[in-house]
Amino acid sequence: MADSDEIKAARRALGRRLAQLRRAGNLTQHDLARLVQYGRSSVASTETGHQHPDRAFWARCDIVLQTGDALVSEYDRITELDRQRRRSAAIQAVRSTSVPVTPDAGREVPAANGGAVFWEREDTINARRLALKSSVDDNIRLAYLEREVRQAIADNERLTPVILMARMRPLRSYVDQLMAGRQHPPQRARLYAVAAHLSGLLGALALDLGAFGAAHAYAAEAFDLAEAAEQSEAQAWARATQSLIAFYAGDYHDALAYAQDGLRRGGASAHRIRLTINGQARALARLGDRYGVDRAVDYAFTMLSDYPAGSSVSASLALGPYCAARTAANAATAYLALGRTAGVTNHLTTAITAFDTAGLAGPRALSRLDLATAHLHADNPDPEEAGALAAEALTLTADQRFESVHQRARQFLAAAHPFARHPQLRHVADLLVDRTQVAATGQAALPSLS
Repeated sequence: MADSDEIKAARRALGRRLAQLRRAGNLTQHDLARLVQYGRSSVASTETGHQHPDRAFWARCDIVLQTGDALVSEYDRITELDRQRRRSAAIQAVRSTSVPVTPDAGREVPAANGGAVFWEREDTINARRLALKSSVDDNIRLAYLEREVRQAIADNERLTPVILMARMRPLRSYVDQLMAGRQHPPQRARLYAVAAHLSGLLGALALDLGAFGAAHAYAAEAFDLAEAAEQSEAQAWARATQSLIAFYAGDYHDALAYAQDGLRRGGASAHRIRLTINGQARALARLGDRYGVDRAVDYAFTMLSDYPAGSSVSASLALGPYCAARTAANAATAYLALGRTAGVTNHLTTAITAFDTAGLAGPRALSRLDLATAHLHADNPDPEEAGALAAEALTLTADQRFESVHQRARQFLAAAHPFARHPQLRHVADLLVDRTQVAATGQAALPSLS
């Protein structure tokens, strides 16, 4: 269906508004294109109303131009106006093909057994089918959403949390609009699973930004949606995400409970490794259960043999199995929490090599911080090397806000307290204070080596 004159005019007006705001910010079209990761010619076409980017583009423009969501709000208004127009047109098309109810609407025909059979006219049945199809999400739309979810999970740790959240929030709202419609049961289940994964991803991003309340709420919503979809895989994945958030919130009993429930629900699914090593082992370590940690770590490495060993690093929120590098890194974190360094260096060397090759800033920083802590706990402590590794970790993530990195850095500084006067460690403390003050003005003071 072609766009109406009203929609075309509204889009042109939105494009002109973008141009005005860009010029007011002393930005060229090339400047704006670079900041919002869009082509310059596409920005030019958008400003003239000849191109219509999706909501994520307008959300990024709002962030760059500091408009207070003015552009995305207008985009939403235009989209809703267009949606209502198209829906009205579809309903009108159905009505135009419907047959008025008259005494002749049904037809009596002699049946083979001498009785009578009544049926509706073919055009009446076809009109009802058209009405049903006009309100059901087709497989193409669901496939698009599922691809977007997979791509977003792959982009996590590669894009900054702020950029990825700006991209995902409008997609989550779009799924909400679809959920208000009618779908066949299989499609409905797929739609709920998409919503579950989007909410879980948003929860993890909120955690990265230190917004624990929002993180808990998103993750709880993810599980509720997965349960409504009656999909055990999605339930196990959501429980793993809840366990992750509870762990960084310091709720170790909750982290363990979520991981164990995820294992129960997921059965033999690929999520077993993540739930065991990232959920169980690390929570058990914080609770001081040495035997439980050994058992969980051994079980996780045993399960790795069930899956083909690949060279790539799995996503942190993997929809499939955890890779060997992430399993090793999580095992090291668990053992360090128990104060045990035996074997930790080998685990971390494996992890660091893989994470460096993949170019993942967050995992590169976390594994270096763990290795730095291991150097402090060694029989012959090496504060110089430990400080260098910790400083490198904070430098790697200087332009990104990762709550996990901040927490791990604070734990490193606590372990480094006996070497408080070492210049390299003082430098690490200064780096952490500087970056957290910039990233989260007004938060409580972070620990130092004073």
